[in-house]
Amino acid sequence: MLPDRTYYIEDDDQRDRIALHIRNRPLPFQLVVGRIRQPRSLDQNARLWLLHTEASHVTGYAPDEMHEFALMRHFGHRAIACGGIMLTVPLKRSSKLTIEEFTEFMERTEAWYASDFGVILPIRRNE
Repeated sequence: MLPDRTYYIEDDDQRDRIALHIRNRPLPFQLVVGRIRQPRSLDQNARLWLLHTEASHVTGYAPDEMHEFALMRHFGHRAIACGGIMLTVPLKRSSKLTIEEFTEFMERTEAWYASDFGVILPIRRNE
């Protein structure tokens, strides 16, 4: 069995090569085609963790805990049980968000931290 592969096609030559590959691939297989989703940037991720760190100084919770709170506030949450222990978990993680989705999550988290905890980061230089 061949492993799953993801291909990013950005020009005609790449499209022609992938068409040949698909023609030669043994059946059956699944093909999913869609627009390229740009993942969040490293700068966005660094800013989010700086924000969580600053909020942790005010709240007393660790940055990782603040991240979980922010995820649950933005995406919602559910309770799960295992061995008699209840755990509340976010419905979605931030690691797979696109740049646009991550920007919305970040802006809402920044607004929440500013209004509830007085945590405000400096304006980004590229804005």
